[in-house]
Amino acid sequence: MKFIKMIFLLLCVNLGFSQNTFSYLGTLILTNNTPISFSLELQEDNGIVNGYSITNINTADETKSEISGLYFEKDKSFQLQETQILQTESEAALNIFCYINMSLSFKGKFGTKDLEGTFTGNFLDSTECASGKVILMERTKLEKKIEKIKKKVEKKYNEKYQDTSLVKRTEILKDGDDFTINWEGNKLRLFIWDANMEDGDRIQIKINENIILDNFETTNKRKKIKFKLAEGENIIKIKATNLGTSPPNTSRIELVDNKTKYPIITQLKLGKTAIIKIIK
Repeated sequence: MKFIKMIFLLLCVNLGFSQNTFSYLGTLILTNNTPISFSLELQEDNGIVNGYSITNINTADETKSEISGLYFEKDKSFQLQETQILQTESEAALNIFCYINMSLSFKGKFGTKDLEGTFTGNFLDSTECASGKVILMERTKLEKKIEKIKKKVEKKYNEKYQDTSLVKRTEILKDGDDFTINWEGNKLRLFIWDANMEDGDRIQIKINENIILDNFETTNKRKKIKFKLAEGENIIKIKATNLGTSPPNTSRIELVDNKTKYPIITQLKLGKTAIIKIIK
């Protein structure tokens, strides 16, 4: 009796080790290149596969179907078919649902376990309703990739916008005007461009009597300037060195201080100057 129990336990252990679970996410690609979101949740036990698929994920037509089939260890491939609808958000009649049959195998190098293959779809009367390719990736691996991309996008967004969350009222500076700003940071970021039609306007910019731009032609492309500020008062002078074809000389300027952005428009006659005073 003890011997029989031992054999039974060993069989149970072997059967337990033979079970594998698979969780994959990806897409069906129809022959007309239309993609359909698709996932597979499978359990394999000694070559017998059961589980479910979900198509049209997170849409009004999301459908969960029962899956059964076979796994062939020799060539690492699956033969799978949808056998019945388990749940659907679609309001379509069940007799017009397309049940798919798939031939899938593991693809990729260096131990990757992507699943790829082909599928055909059939109505309940066996009439073919679709065909195409299946491209799937392990769910955990795909979710990690999505999270990585999400973090990169968030990082770029934060780098671009973290210092410009507060936008002040636009100031218009004409001949001889000056504008004073109380500054928080140690650095100045200045953007200058022609926000209207490019007409050949040219300017000179001085910061603390250092010529930063000389006879510079403003265009619709933003020119970026970085400058380390001195303690106390810093003077920016914008001078019109020509009038272009449509006077006056007009430029759009943005000064960025940590989380604050100061928009400015200059409208200058030839040789005239507008002054911005930055108090640090």
